[in-house]
Amino acid sequence: MNQETEPNLTQQGKGRPQQHYPNNYYPPGYYGPPPQTPVTETKCFWKIVLAVLLTAVISITLTLGASYVFFSTRQILANASRTEQGVGIGLQTEETESSATTEVKAGEETGTEAPPSNTIDTSAGLVFERTPENTQALEKLSQIWDLLKDNFYVEYSDSELINMMSEGLVMNMGSRYTFYLSPEERELDREGMSGEYSGIGAVVQMNDDGTYVITRLIDDAPAIGAGLQAGDIFIAVDGREARDFKSVESLASAVRGEEGSKVEIEIYRPSLDRNITFEVERKQITTANLSHKMLDDNVGYIYVTEFTGHVADNFEQALKDLLDQGMTGLVIDLRDNGGGLADECIQMLDLLLDTETVSVIKGRIGGEPIQEDWTTEDGVLVPRDMSVSLVLNQYSASASELFAGALQDLGRAEVVGVQSFGKGVGTRTWELTDGSAVQITNFEYFLPAGENIEDKGITPDHEVELPEEVATKQISQLTGEEDTQLAKAIDLVTGN
Repeated sequence: MNQETEPNLTQQGKGRPQQHYPNNYYPPGYYGPPPQTPVTETKCFWKIVLAVLLTAVISITLTLGASYVFFSTRQILANASRTEQGVGIGLQTEETESSATTEVKAGEETGTEAPPSNTIDTSAGLVFERTPENTQALEKLSQIWDLLKDNFYVEYSDSELINMMSEGLVMNMGSRYTFYLSPEERELDREGMSGEYSGIGAVVQMNDDGTYVITRLIDDAPAIGAGLQAGDIFIAVDGREARDFKSVESLASAVRGEEGSKVEIEIYRPSLDRNITFEVERKQITTANLSHKMLDDNVGYIYVTEFTGHVADNFEQALKDLLDQGMTGLVIDLRDNGGGLADECIQMLDLLLDTETVSVIKGRIGGEPIQEDWTTEDGVLVPRDMSVSLVLNQYSASASELFAGALQDLGRAEVVGVQSFGKGVGTRTWELTDGSAVQITNFEYFLPAGENIEDKGITPDHEVELPEEVATKQISQLTGEEDTQLAKAIDLVTGN
């Protein structure tokens, strides 16, 4: 993208004066000798002087003219190159334009061919239609590039500036779910999805206002031992302000680290209306994406914490175990579940539904619009007449909302709790050649009733809030008396 190009000035006749002959000189072999006219010695002398002067004048004139043409052409090409591809970005040109403003040197060292005459090509392949808007935008980019390159108090290389441009483009697409991941962040993202990493065991989510809030703590992990709570809002990590992190993944990258090392975390606790600083030692974290148990009255209870790899298999095994124990009603708890993999979500719905369209997605991929129906297969495992209820809270998002919304719209389950987070779009991640990645919001999904829940969330059939005094406790640590939401869900499946 930053490969420099030069005008091709070596073509025959380009920028070079054509040779002219003085009137008293004939190229040998074309004509016979000039006629001999008898003259006096004085007349001959003045003719020679006049010829020499005339030759000198013509030579000087042609030399100056050629120099003007050569350097003017070179300047035009340099200006064109600077305006149209100063940072390796080109504009499409009209077929009728002069070749002097479009020609670039062929890639002699790499063996590439010269680009067609109607484009300005670059090593990055970025070519735009020549419109007034594009021309103006590229001129502005070129000006900003030069100003930053020459005046910013820290000197950056071209490659560093290009990388900044790449990240800035991604971050300004208008979706908080579209962002850039460095190679290190991408690797940590993979570790998080695998359920094993070195950190403090806190699950974090980004709020609408760009703040980062702890939604769940892993049982027996360092974060819960240090005194952090669900609902705590990050202020800083090792002195770096939380607002400077561009995504949840970048903040998580700063919190995670080598096992045994420590991280300083400053949070704001709304219940106390003040900031608190914790020093937490990192440890190896292994998370379980699902747990299950049998409650009283033969009610099966499955708590799904995240839709990570193999959660559908774990869900199936949990259902089989509970059915073997005589389950007659099922409660699925999705509180604090921030989502995960859509494939795993659909496979879990397979076990609860007949063949149904659980979502319609609309978006773009490969430059083309897409629309797909996501359907379940007829692999229902739970008896069709068994009552099912779901529990959601304000941190239930994404795949959790798809799962709950599909069952709610199709009349297979009733939802208890409070309005969910409201993420009605989906993302895909593309890895780049250097190990970094870009996560892109590339579709929105619509539930069976036709609604998209972006920024709205799932409205529960039965709105129930936890008592204020226990609202920040871990879900797994709530007692039966404290957990009013779970109590309502149990009542629905038992008919009490």
